Amino acid sequence: MKHPFIHLLVAVSLSLGMANIATANTPSVTSSADGILAQVNDEIILKSEFIAASQAMAREYRDRGIALSHAEIQNLAMNALITRKLQLGLVNRAGFHPDENLINRELLAIANKEGFNNLADFQRALDEQQAGSYNELRHQVIENASLVALWQAQVRPRINISKQEVDAFLNSPEGQQIPTEQILIREWQTSHILIKTDDTQNDAMAQQKINALYQELQKGADFGMMAATYSDDTGSAVQNGRLGWVSDGQMVAEFEAMMKNTASGDFSAPFRTQFGWHILKVENIRQQDMTNEVRKDKAREILFARQAQEAEEDWIDELRAGAYIKIFD
Repeated sequence: MKHPFIHLLVAVSLSLGMANIATANTPSVTSSADGILAQVNDEIILKSEFIAASQAMAREYRDRGIALSHAEIQNLAMNALITRKLQLGLVNRAGFHPDENLINRELLAIANKEGFNNLADFQRALDEQQAGSYNELRHQVIENASLVALWQAQVRPRINISKQEVDAFLNSPEGQQIPTEQILIREWQTSHILIKTDDTQNDAMAQQKINALYQELQKGADFGMMAATYSDDTGSAVQNGRLGWVSDGQMVAEFEAMMKNTASGDFSAPFRTQFGWHILKVENIRQQDMTNEVRKDKAREILFARQAQEAEEDWIDELRAGAYIKIFD
């Protein structure tokens, strides 16, 4: 199979909202003999980064059908790099390190898109094309994950959408454009009994216990009392095993499949999930009208996008106001 070369692009998505650097002060690729084009606090911007960012920015706007001059592209690229350096400086000072499993999942997703089934083959192919390419890609993925976490910590708390704002938007001319067709979803009123598998109770022991409980239920034992007495899910046990109304996608796959195949008023045979062994009971099934909730969710998405951009602009302005930024001529 032919695998296309992986281009490692400098991220430019966080450039929104930055104050523009005057085009006249934007350095050219040929300036700065030592390869350093700018300093941002303790971070530096290299020629190679600037070139890569400019090329990525040019492709992005070209793909969107927006015509910009070379100077405008360079201006945007430098702004994006300054933002990135400011944010990475915060990450480095905080000593933040993304979860290793998250990084590996991100890399595997990239590998899969390129036609590889595992990271070992992906790394080998990249490094055969250019030594160190995989480590550079990994470094970029780590940086991007760090910046996402930083955004969640620094910008997300600034975004607050009230019920009143949602209602006002839905009553506005723009909000009236959100589709109003009826949306019905199926819901199951469900209870369960869980016997966990852990260090103190292996799978065989848990299965033996759940089978014993199943036999008692078959003899007519009360499901709620059995759940309250024996279930290891303490949160639902105090409610006699009740989980409330459950819809598609809320439960793990094994639980959802068994729930959908259990008749209203009946209980299931024992089955296993990642949490242990279960027996579930479907108390009732209904069709729930979610039209208003879906419209509210859509309104929140629109308002969130607007507030997020404003909050990010304010945050970046604050970062720049307190930063040392020097562009070398």
